[in-house]
This record gives sequence, C-alpha cells and structure tokens, in this order.
Amino acid sequence: MDVWILSFLIIFMLHNLEEIITVEKWISNTYPRIRDKIPSFLQNKLNVYSDITSAQFAVVVGVFSFFVSVLILITIMTQHYHLFLGVNLLFALNIFTHPLQALYLRCYVPGVLTSLLLIIPYYSLFFYHFHNTDLLSWNSVFGGIATMVFLLPLFLLSHKIGEKWS
Repeated sequence: MDVWILSFLIIFMLHNLEEIITVEKWISNTYPRIRDKIPSFLQNKLNVYSDITSAQFAVVVGVFSFFVSVLILITIMTQHYHLFLGVNLLFALNIFTHPLQALYLRCYVPGVLTSLLLIIPYYSLFFYHFHNTDLLSWNSVFGGIATMVFLLPLFLLSHKIGEKWS
C-alpha cells in the first residue's frame, strides 16, 4: 500500500502543478473564447474565477493539499486505509471532469494532460489492486465515502481562502 500512497502523492503533485501553471493563462485567453459553450449556471461559478492568478490557485491547492496530507499521514500511522480510499474517491471525481470538459469544449483545459497520461492509468491499477485485496469491504467503502464527504467542505474552504488571497 505504501507504493500506492507514494505514487498518489507524486501524481497529485504533478496534476496540481499542471493546473497551477496553466490556469491563469487559460482563464485569460481560452475562457473568453469558449464561454458561450458553457451552460449559464456554470458560467456564473466560473465568472467568480475570471481573474484568478496562478498564485491564488496555488493557495487553493496548498490549503487542500495540507488537509489531504494530514489524512494520508493518519492513514499511514493507523493503517485505516478507508481514509486513503476517500481521498482517492474525491480526487477521482475531479479527475474525470477534465477529459469530459476538454471533449465538450473541444480545447485544452488545465489538468487534462496529467489526468489522461497519469491519473486515469493510476486509478485503473489502484482500484483493481484495492479490489483484489482484503482492503475492499463494505466498511472501507462506507469509510471512504464518509472521508470524501468530510473532504468536500475542506475543498470548498480552500477555494474561499484562495479567493481572499491577493
């Protein structure tokens, strides 16, 4: 399991770096061109981030990464792998949105390259491994879902903190 955790940390970091590096330029150059393709209820949400800088997004990523790191540390210390499963479930929800957005918008979106090249293959192997071990049980699934639900407000909080950063 240690290899899966270490692999996750590396991939998580690379994905976040791709987003941090590309988000500001994408918002300023690409978003105005494709805005009309996005449903209006999502445009309202994206308009909040229309002037986000890479530094602000890095704060969002940094705050959320802190919470994820604490959970992973607790996972390693206690061997309660449902915590790590929950982190993976939440990250998986986020990851599959990138390729879908890129297909829908017919353009590059921040995070799509690492999603396709690293994260989706990682998840294919991770969930296969998790399924073929004694780690997968109803308790671990429910614990993973509870962890994911716990992380959602922390994810939103990290965005609020990033919005305040100037």
